[in-house]
Amino acid sequence: MPCLAGSSSLDPFSKLFPIKVIMQIIKISPIGFGANTYAVTSDGKNAVVIDPAHSRVADDLKNRGLTAKFVLLTHCHFDHVGGVASLQQSGAKVLCSDKEKPLVGTRADLFDMAGLARPSYTIDETLCDNESRELCGMTVQTLITPGHTAGGACYLFTAKDGGRCLFTGDTLFAGTIGRTDFPTGDIGELRASLRRICQLFDDVVIYPGHEEETTLARERKTNPFID
Repeated sequence: MPCLAGSSSLDPFSKLFPIKVIMQIIKISPIGFGANTYAVTSDGKNAVVIDPAHSRVADDLKNRGLTAKFVLLTHCHFDHVGGVASLQQSGAKVLCSDKEKPLVGTRADLFDMAGLARPSYTIDETLCDNESRELCGMTVQTLITPGHTAGGACYLFTAKDGGRCLFTGDTLFAGTIGRTDFPTGDIGELRASLRRICQLFDDVVIYPGHEEETTLARERKTNPFID
């Protein structure tokens, strides 16, 4: 698979994936039930964190000498946001799509269903569909991709060298797709979101919310849920 390298020795539950030299993606795998967390950095100091699932993410970043400047949420389900509060308390700004923000702190986040205490965090800023921002030296485009939740989003990162990767949350996995039977889920919207994702470039590396990485080219060929 392009853009992938060996594991980091700092954390047996983490992997380090450099895209050429300019953009590094650190994968922090869950312990027990939870989502993949990703920290993306272009300078080895400041990071954008996608879906911090556990409070231990803050310690992992500190051990690596990284400071979380921004947190991007693909959606607000409990298994994706468990570490948001600790990063926000340390100064990170928390962002999600403007369609997902109304679901934060409601039964749609599934904390009640899971029987877990809801953490206290707020959304600092919202992102619109197709909006692009420069975050920590990288261009990040928001693609609102409803289906798993009404306001779920994917984030397309582009490095200065042209390397591209897409963080898909629970919209698209290697070989399958996210569930649509939770509150605000919709299979028709999810299929439309998948068609939109498939309009991107073949060389885009997919970093999903669960399980392993893949490429868009591979999913076009092998994923039974992609038309």
